[in-house]
Amino acid sequence: MLSKEDNQLLTQTDPGTPMGDMFRRYWIPALRSEELAKDGKPQRVKLLGEELVAFRDTEGKVGLIDERCPHRGTSLYYGINAGCGIRCMYHGWKFDTEGNCTEIPSEPTDGKFRQSIKLKNYPVKEVSGIIWTYMGPEEHMPPFPEFYWMGLPEESKLIERVWQECNYAQAMENDLDFVHAAFLHRAHQEQNVQEGILSSDLGIDPEHPLVKNPPVKQAVQDANYGKRCIAVGIGTEEKNAFMEIHYIFPFYTYPPRFGGEDGMWHAFIPRDDHSTWTWDVQFTHEGTIDVEAQHARRGLDLDENYRKKISMENEYHQDRELQKTGNFTGIRGIANQDHAATETMGTIVDRSRERLGTSDVPIIHMRRLLLAQAKAFRDGKEPMKLDNKSLKTLYSDGLYDDNKKTWQEAFPMKEPFEVRKKVEQ
Repeated sequence: MLSKEDNQLLTQTDPGTPMGDMFRRYWIPALRSEELAKDGKPQRVKLLGEELVAFRDTEGKVGLIDERCPHRGTSLYYGINAGCGIRCMYHGWKFDTEGNCTEIPSEPTDGKFRQSIKLKNYPVKEVSGIIWTYMGPEEHMPPFPEFYWMGLPEESKLIERVWQECNYAQAMENDLDFVHAAFLHRAHQEQNVQEGILSSDLGIDPEHPLVKNPPVKQAVQDANYGKRCIAVGIGTEEKNAFMEIHYIFPFYTYPPRFGGEDGMWHAFIPRDDHSTWTWDVQFTHEGTIDVEAQHARRGLDLDENYRKKISMENEYHQDRELQKTGNFTGIRGIANQDHAATETMGTIVDRSRERLGTSDVPIIHMRRLLLAQAKAFRDGKEPMKLDNKSLKTLYSDGLYDDNKKTWQEAFPMKEPFEVRKKVEQ
């Protein structure tokens, strides 16, 4: 469990909070590139408690700016995106992608007055079909993170973002929980899935190591990107299944996969303290990803605002008969199952009331790291830096090996990911 004070520190990410200001020191996925067209409709996007508007101008440049016009506060979401800028519908004030005021037609002259007006804006990069932003001080901008999947062809990736109705921490904790799959995602019978596909929309085959092994033996290692979480379960009569989850500080993960299965990368970006932008990047290491099959197994059905149509409001379409005959939850769709578990906790779970067990070891380590870094950052220290040499080759890749071997023997951390100890002079 956590103290109420630590739970607040963990979950509060608005401007001026230690966790929120620390998160602003990392690159954040904001929108998919395809969401913005030249001179097209602007898009609202809320990040870390800030209400922003994104637009693509006539030249294709992307702006991410404060939603409120600095004149009288009208939403620029309703403005006119044309002529290399967005124009407020109220009095015609116009702004470019860098937040500069370029026209004030409501005033007889605009010279120095116009030049004094600057709208809050954040720098962006378009990489691998995603518009990323950095919301921290310019002088502390880190190198852009080069994740492994970014080097794959576009046809090998499927990218989705969804509005999840809970705090980022409980959404991310779910991703670090090996044991939940054995219950939440378990299908009662064998599932007929294509090669490379982890599950059907019903769940994971009961013979897959992720679901046949509660409880599993677990360990956590420090890594130069965050934490490597290891689980060991029964694979066959002679072999154990060795699995890993990578927690990349502060809000990225690679859930467990085995060789031959499509990979998955997640980002859990606070929309505000009560909701999260959950990013799914599914990828195949070779060839073209099966978009239809991956969509079907995840089960996400979204409206124009990326909110789920299958949600708490309709009880996630839970089928009580299916719960008896088909899977553990009576809910179809792996993502819907995850969201049902985390959203029904309440938007911010009270961690002072928890009773944690041995299966929660990765979650405990993640919380300790986040809290330690946030407290150090609050005290003036620099947050963890990510190593692009590691990120370029990092992904989850489980294996089977002799059940007489320890995980250290069968599944050691690769040398590039080890934490380098500083040598005292």
